[in-house]
Amino acid sequence: MASAAIEKPTTPKVAISPVAPPVMMTPPPDGGFAAWSTVAGCWMALFVQFGLCNSFGVFQAYYESDLLGHKSPSQIAWIGTLQLFILFFGGLFVGRILDSHGAHVLTVPGSLLIVLALMMTSLCRGYWQFILAQGVLFGIGCSMTFHPSVSLPPQWFSKKRGIATAIAMSGSGLGGVIWPIVIRAFFDSPRIGFQWGTRAVGFISLGLLAAANALIHKRAPKRKPLPWFAMFHFFANLHFSLTIVSIAFTLFGFLVPFYYISTNALALGASEAMAFYTLSCMNAGSTMGRLVAGFIPSLTPLLILPTSSLLCGIFILAMWIPLKNVASLLAFGVIYGMFSGIWLSAIPPCIASMSQLPEIGAKLGLTFGSASIFALVGAPIAGAIVDAHEDVGGFRLAAVFSGVMMLVGAALSFVVWVTKRQTYCGN
Repeated sequence: MASAAIEKPTTPKVAISPVAPPVMMTPPPDGGFAAWSTVAGCWMALFVQFGLCNSFGVFQAYYESDLLGHKSPSQIAWIGTLQLFILFFGGLFVGRILDSHGAHVLTVPGSLLIVLALMMTSLCRGYWQFILAQGVLFGIGCSMTFHPSVSLPPQWFSKKRGIATAIAMSGSGLGGVIWPIVIRAFFDSPRIGFQWGTRAVGFISLGLLAAANALIHKRAPKRKPLPWFAMFHFFANLHFSLTIVSIAFTLFGFLVPFYYISTNALALGASEAMAFYTLSCMNAGSTMGRLVAGFIPSLTPLLILPTSSLLCGIFILAMWIPLKNVASLLAFGVIYGMFSGIWLSAIPPCIASMSQLPEIGAKLGLTFGSASIFALVGAPIAGAIVDAHEDVGGFRLAAVFSGVMMLVGAALSFVVWVTKRQTYCGN
């Protein structure tokens, strides 16, 4: 008997939005060993890579007085801003890979590149050697570790998202406190000096980054990377696009105090030792701010962002411009560091509140990548201003530039908050 062919029912095709996540994820567990272990690993990774980025002011002052004394402050600043540009710009690529393949495919090779860059920096003597080793290579390694470190905590937490992100981000601030002291001690030691001091930083970083990679856990399953057209379709959301623009303008002035507080202290008559420690004081304030950002229950991240940027701009204009002694500079450093730390810690939960869980890495990468050009040129512009004027006059004009840019960023962030004030976006 011939059997009748049974025709399988066809499954109707469903149109999927180009920005819809291709996988579904369960709600964040908001705790547990894997979640808090990931926060600890992110803390360690940020302690190393962003802590060292925050410490470039120490290298800036050392290079001006020793290895690159024939170069202007603006030229030397390009080394540090180049590494930050690559760190942020790399988010365009790193975010997609993070969401599709997990963290370790990025953080392991990124950690090795950071260590390799530090070892290569210890061998540098010429300006372009520093550009390639400490600027380009270090920046690539930092980008591959930074974006997973700020994107993973929001994937593991919902109600405690702000606290978890703030704890992880505080690692970069504490790194910015400890690394300048360690680096300064190494450089000043007649038995260690610049070469072996930089190598010692590399070996310490290797141990910390190995522990960080062991502690980090991935949450999202593997999937195909989000298509590029879907990535850029995110810009169709006006609030998301305007938030990126506000972050870009704030970054324009954000790094200027970190890069020039040490040289400003020297211009005010501080000893070299005191000038180096001014940066540690600023990063100590930043550490407090990053922790405080997670414990402000009455404000959503979308309101914390403009408020902290506004206060940063105000304190730059009100304190940095008129100060006339090192004590005032130290006070400014602590206060500015605190509010800048709050601003930086508010970015990941703010972007996460506008995203579905599988999109967080891509959207954060898109945010930092789009704003990266402002991080690249801000400090060198300030350096050119400082170099064109004698005594402390250049620092005051650089402060005007920095403060105004941060106020513009704050104004744009307030526009976003006002237009979304009926929506609670802090999760």
